[in-house]
Amino acid sequence: MAQQELMTLKRFQEKFHSDDACREHLFQIRWTNGFCCPKCEHTAFYFLETRKLYQCTRCKHQASVTAGTIMHKSHTPLLTWFWAIFLVAHDKRGVSAVFLSRELEISYPTAWLLLHKIRKAMGDRDAHYQLAGLVELDDAFFGAPTEGGKRGRGTDQT
Repeated sequence: MAQQELMTLKRFQEKFHSDDACREHLFQIRWTNGFCCPKCEHTAFYFLETRKLYQCTRCKHQASVTAGTIMHKSHTPLLTWFWAIFLVAHDKRGVSAVFLSRELEISYPTAWLLLHKIRKAMGDRDAHYQLAGLVELDDAFFGAPTEGGKRGRGTDQT
């Protein structure tokens, strides 16, 4: 697994301060060697400011940096998506949709949808990794509690 760059709250705010900064980051990830039309592979383009799309000068195909991502066809601003991803990824206990709704000042249904898509994407990514070697767990109980007994710590569970 590749080593991830450490992203503190301060660095996150400096790097992703606007929707344009988020879009530029996605552009660099999608087209590392510069724009290449997905349809004709031409490299010249212009940016359609009103629609936030990149249009090929040869075939007029319009490409989006969010196509094929969890942000595809979303009306939620990119900055909100980036904040949601940051908050979910930096809390090892997990966050709730109510928390996201309150912190990002978005509606609960929007927060729930963002959280659902982020969790799905994280699960899909983790499904590609297989544990190997010595694996350590934090506080896990296996098996059922004794009949009528208490649950969790202090039981005779393995």
